Amino acid sequence: MTRRLTVEADGGSRGNPGVAGYGALVRDTDTGDLLAERAEPLGTASNNVAEYRGLIAGLEAAAAVDPGAEVLVRMDSKLVVEQMSGRWKIKHEDMRRLALRARDVAATIRAAGGSVRYEWIPRALNAGADELSNVAMDGRTVAWTRGEAAAGDPAAAGDPAGARDVCAPAPRLPGTPVRVVLVAEAASEGARSAAASAVSRLLGGAPRCLLTASSGGCVETAAEVAAVLGTEPVVDPGWDDPGDRALEAWERAVARGGTTVVVCPPDAVRGAVGDVLGVPADRRERIAVAPGSLAGVEVWDDGRVSVAFTNHT
Repeated sequence: MTRRLTVEADGGSRGNPGVAGYGALVRDTDTGDLLAERAEPLGTASNNVAEYRGLIAGLEAAAAVDPGAEVLVRMDSKLVVEQMSGRWKIKHEDMRRLALRARDVAATIRAAGGSVRYEWIPRALNAGADELSNVAMDGRTVAWTRGEAAAGDPAAAGDPAGARDVCAPAPRLPGTPVRVVLVAEAASEGARSAAASAVSRLLGGAPRCLLTASSGGCVETAAEVAAVLGTEPVVDPGWDDPGDRALEAWERAVARGGTTVVVCPPDAVRGAVGDVLGVPADRRERIAVAPGSLAGVEVWDDGRVSVAFTNHT
């Protein structure tokens, strides 16, 4: 008997175009069991781009669960549903390219003996995918499939939230500061390894929330740090530049509570440290930030903020 899967997908953009992200999930149609979740920040993009990216991610996740399944895609985007069903023309070039990618994934499902059809639903019935898209717009990535989690992981028992717990909001404890450790991206393998070792010495190798800017050097450095912390990095494009977006990303990290490790460009480190110290923007180049070095900032519950160390290796 052919397995039946339901994909629920959504995408959003705060500003349209603005900070964008998508969310998608896969359920067993007959039992309602949740089988996979996907969420990813997209940087600056339009709402329609985010919707299509959610569709692609959902189809790919369904194909990973069972490449020959009967797949029902449910979305609250009338545009995407009508275009993918062939009833509306696709005029925008970006949409056309994304639609082709989605059709390619659908074609692999059909080639394996499955099928794909599309159904529009009201937003109120798409709450799960909508929640995931907001997680993505907040800068967090989710990639969970039932059966892929390590033994003992809450996600392995069917609790997908377990895959996100390490970056979930942490309780604020009286007398204990929120700590943000900034790691400057490193270009060389040696500097990346040294940064990972410094983080391990500082935090003892315990799993922590690990954020990274989206540039290649940051992602590579974050991968080294992730290995010693036993966690997965979450991409937050807000850390890509030292301006207002990085300050917003800083506020999100502080609001989360607990300890957060952030891998970002040296200028973003200077921007955060300089803002805490009140250093004028035109003088922040004087703050020494070596590749792979660490800076630590503590935010106390009475509002005090202190720089614990800078340029640490």
